[in-house]
Amino acid sequence: MKNICSLNRFNFGGLLLLVLFLVPGTASVHAQDWITYSSSKFDLQFMIPDYWKTTVNGDMLVSEGDGIIFVLTAVKDESLSTLELFEIQVETLDMEVEGEYEEIDLTGGIQAVLGAGAAIIEGEAGGIVLLAATLDENNYLAYIYAEPDVYEEYEDVMVDIITSLEPYGWDGGY
Repeated sequence: MKNICSLNRFNFGGLLLLVLFLVPGTASVHAQDWITYSSSKFDLQFMIPDYWKTTVNGDMLVSEGDGIIFVLTAVKDESLSTLELFEIQVETLDMEVEGEYEEIDLTGGIQAVLGAGAAIIEGEAGGIVLLAATLDENNYLAYIYAEPDVYEEYEDVMVDIITSLEPYGWDGGY
């Protein structure tokens, strides 16, 4: 496992406020149609099941369904590297990263750090996939969280959702 630094410069605890209870949906993530959710405010788009509920509150976007919650936050600090953002969020979430995290390139020039593991959010233990991303001058923190039984069933789908981030209006070229 790579070393997770202790960085106390920022508190991203506000990301945790929205997760109180995860309400399991009645349909399977695997059996549904997917849509591209686009947000000009965040300058991003991503794929989610078409029945998920998505809300935006300030600099935070939350999409949820099937006992899974996806949280995306814009971070207005260009001085932080993608890896520093990731490490700050690991510490803030008191996350235990399983294995090594990866530096990856997503569609449209988005550079990211991706890791998965366990976290306790609002007193609920569960599985989490965490992504810190940079696109031009924009920085993002995203995580997708589920209770343990849901996480075991949908971990691959959760990774697919969080790594589907691409620039707003992306059509495969500039």
